Amino acid sequence: MKETFLAVVNPAAGAGRCGRLAPAALDSLRKAGIAMETAESKRPGHAAQLAREAYQAGYRRFLAVGGDGTSFEIVNGLFPGAEADATDQRPTLAFLPLGTGNSFLRDFTDRGAEYAREALLAGRQRPCDLLRLTHHQGVLHYINLLSIGFPADVASLTNRRFKPLGELGYLLGILVCLIRLHRRAFPLRADGDQEMDRRKCLFLLFNNS
Repeated sequence: MKETFLAVVNPAAGAGRCGRLAPAALDSLRKAGIAMETAESKRPGHAAQLAREAYQAGYRRFLAVGGDGTSFEIVNGLFPGAEADATDQRPTLAFLPLGTGNSFLRDFTDRGAEYAREALLAGRQRPCDLLRLTHHQGVLHYINLLSIGFPADVASLTNRRFKPLGELGYLLGILVCLIRLHRRAFPLRADGDQEMDRRKCLFLLFNNS
């Protein structure tokens, strides 16, 4: 298995900020002794494809260069394939937060890229639970949180209409969704439940953090 990191770079993250900052940031890590190769995501879903193909080629160490969307795609590229791996060698996912959200890393620090760089150089890592959601269109995996309802509506509207505005765009998405606010049912059941829960609610969150 390869010991080299594969840095999956999403140049569009952070309204293009990641594309501007990533080359210098990665070069700094290489000069500090981190062995890595890079692959650039070109379109939605491409980061998942890159991670899947790299895992099949023997890579087990990945660096998400972007935001939460980038790491989400990498995770879904690795699983479920990594779950069924006969070698039982778990993949490692590191972060270089150059995107907009980066909410997963914020659970650990408010120092962003500086903290991530220190953790990489020191080789710090910890185990992380993986969550799996089965829905009518398939299966998805995640390590942070999954939102249904109001927060998902905000994120969807922001990405469609206000993404170039950064954090201001997210606030605009919240205001618009507040005006449209309504409760609805999201039928679901957890493992072991017999009946579907069909109560109306504003939103549901399934958190790992």
